[in-house]
Amino acid sequence: MSKNYIIINLNKAESAEIRLERVREQGRWATFAFLLIFLLGVNFRVWIINNGYNNIISLKKVEIERLNDEINKLQSQGKNLSKNDILAFADLEQDRFLWAQNLEEMGNMTPDDMAIVGLRFKRGKLTIKGIALTFEDRKDFEIIDEYVQTLRKNKNFSNNFGRIKYVGHSKVSVRGQEIVRFEIEATVRKAGRKSFS
Repeated sequence: MSKNYIIINLNKAESAEIRLERVREQGRWATFAFLLIFLLGVNFRVWIINNGYNNIISLKKVEIERLNDEINKLQSQGKNLSKNDILAFADLEQDRFLWAQNLEEMGNMTPDDMAIVGLRFKRGKLTIKGIALTFEDRKDFEIIDEYVQTLRKNKNFSNNFGRIKYVGHSKVSVRGQEIVRFEIEATVRKAGRKSFS
């Protein structure tokens, strides 16, 4: 009489658990590898940046040493300034007359209906020649006098001149348009000591 056995494979459930544990283990290793690669990459990038800064610092140190050497050479070759040299330089700086600055101020104060057509500097006097439109409700002299007063009131301009005065004007007709030609004279302060700049 033969015996029949029922064979049950108990390893199936166990192998499924082992497989699941293996997948989890692989996931942990993959996460660990990713974090390791990421940290190594960040550290490598920081190292490159640090290296670049070190190179810049080294170049700056070399440049500073070169400039210090040049300064030392210039100081050793330089001329010692006396008190008179320094005072003469101070006088020159104090008495210097900035023409560009004054002409710019004058241009800013000149109204749109007026134009400067000529400038002449002789014997410490600046002669300003200009033209202006005429108006029926205003006298020609009033137009010029208002401009002279504007020049006098502007401290940046008038502080450089001892006197700003109206010289004269004349009315002319150009292409049917009545205009006034005028002349103003401004005397430079300390005329003998001023120089063009």
